[in-house]
Amino acid sequence: MTQIVLTPDQVKLYHQAKEPVQVCDTQGKVLGTLPPEYSAEFIAELKQRAKMPGRRYTSEQVTRHMKALAEAWDCEGPLDKQRVKEILEQLRAEDSL
Repeated sequence: MTQIVLTPDQVKLYHQAKEPVQVCDTQGKVLGTLPPEYSAEFIAELKQRAKMPGRRYTSEQVTRHMKALAEAWDCEGPLDKQRVKEILEQLRAEDSL
């Protein structure tokens, strides 16, 4: 197997990442994506947050909401906060059915 050894600075950046890290060539072309290495403290924080009350959305719902907002933007142009709120309220009502 071929290996590429990261510099100490690159390793530090990877270990600090909270989201996937893209590996690119010198022209910026993405060659691959590394998943983040989550610390025990970070995982504990996520578990604590999950216990908090509040609305939860599936990834499918979030994707649908984002697509609907993008479609509205394409049809109506830039959306103000009130219009975004209206669209999301409508979608959330549909989710409740």
